[in-house]
Amino acid sequence: MKFLCIEDHPLILLGLKLVFAEFYPCATIGAAETFQGALALLEQERFDLALLDIDIPGGENVRMMKLMREKQPGLPILIHSAFDEKVYALPYLQAGADGFISKQASQEEFKTAIQAILDHGRYVSYEVQQIFLSSFADIHGRTTGGNPIVSLSPRERRVMQLMTEGKWTKEIAAIMNLKENTISTYKRRIYDKMDVKDPVELSKKIALFR
Repeated sequence: MKFLCIEDHPLILLGLKLVFAEFYPCATIGAAETFQGALALLEQERFDLALLDIDIPGGENVRMMKLMREKQPGLPILIHSAFDEKVYALPYLQAGADGFISKQASQEEFKTAIQAILDHGRYVSYEVQQIFLSSFADIHGRTTGGNPIVSLSPRERRVMQLMTEGKWTKEIAAIMNLKENTISTYKRRIYDKMDVKDPVELSKKIALFR
């Protein structure tokens, strides 16, 4: 068994290696601190599963699954992220990830997610499953309390995430390396899609789907 950990935080990577060693004693672990490094490893070796931090340096958002599978077709990919799973899980699953697990998850949940994907299944937490269900239409074609978050683009989700962390437009622009007027445009789109008028209403609306 061979796992690839794509993670740039040394302490988190160390923890992952310890957890893998406990659950899969005979496994070997490859590691990459950048997305380009991960692609280079995938050219050289074959892995049974890749654990991907979507905030990895050099990452390309939802395109990463496609780029990784160009190097190794059929590679199982589990997203392991500190970003809000209720916001980010769906677009990454739609883009081809096999599962999404929060970095706040327990070791047992982590093992469950890994094993589900090794068994050719998929994995999301119970909370995320409920959001997915609420987004489906019923048999009569009516919506059942659909989640407006799923209508946001990956970049809009990132802006919204930073907004909920209390970041101002200037701070968000610096973090995302974009112009302030671009961030303002994203914020207007978010307000429109979420049907809110200000950050307070936005926070309340997001809370309804948590």
